[in-house]
Amino acid sequence: MPSNCWIQKLLFTISIGLAPVALSGCVTSTSHHNPNMRGLQEVIQTEFPTVQGPRQSLAAYSGKIVMLHFFASWCSDCIGEAPSLSNLDAALRGSDFQIVGIAIDADPFETGSFVSRFKIPFPVIIDTQGELKQYFSVKDVPTTIFLDRMGVPVTFQDPETGTATAKLSGARRWDTTKPVEMIAGMIEAR
Repeated sequence: MPSNCWIQKLLFTISIGLAPVALSGCVTSTSHHNPNMRGLQEVIQTEFPTVQGPRQSLAAYSGKIVMLHFFASWCSDCIGEAPSLSNLDAALRGSDFQIVGIAIDADPFETGSFVSRFKIPFPVIIDTQGELKQYFSVKDVPTTIFLDRMGVPVTFQDPETGTATAKLSGARRWDTTKPVEMIAGMIEAR
């Protein structure tokens, strides 16, 4: 199937219309900059606990465009956004793209309940110590960051405003035309 056909099929599939998501972010505790913060490669190689069981590092997704999506089980915007992320994951499964949820909940049980309740199909890392949150300077949830095939954070286009950004705070509808086209462009270009 030519690359544009899968994009068209995806857009048709998601055009059935899902409930909109609020655009404000849920505030988390302020993270302070740590001058002794580990380098990117060390962070990428560090293994973290996951909801699915085995510990895993972000290096496991080397060679793919990775959407790091920071969330919390108590965040109402994260709850509203969960279905569109699941739809995006299903639509792009099999491509060189991977969503990785980063749960900042202090209680892993709460994260597991959230993942089960919303049938989250993508891997979810539990960041109870806040290491990833701190490294990527995440202050609000939901927050989204994209990594290139080498695990390096990249600038991308906010699908809502069209402005270039390295980090997107606030909920989005990820399974609509603009975000899907933006991500498809990243997959094909990088």
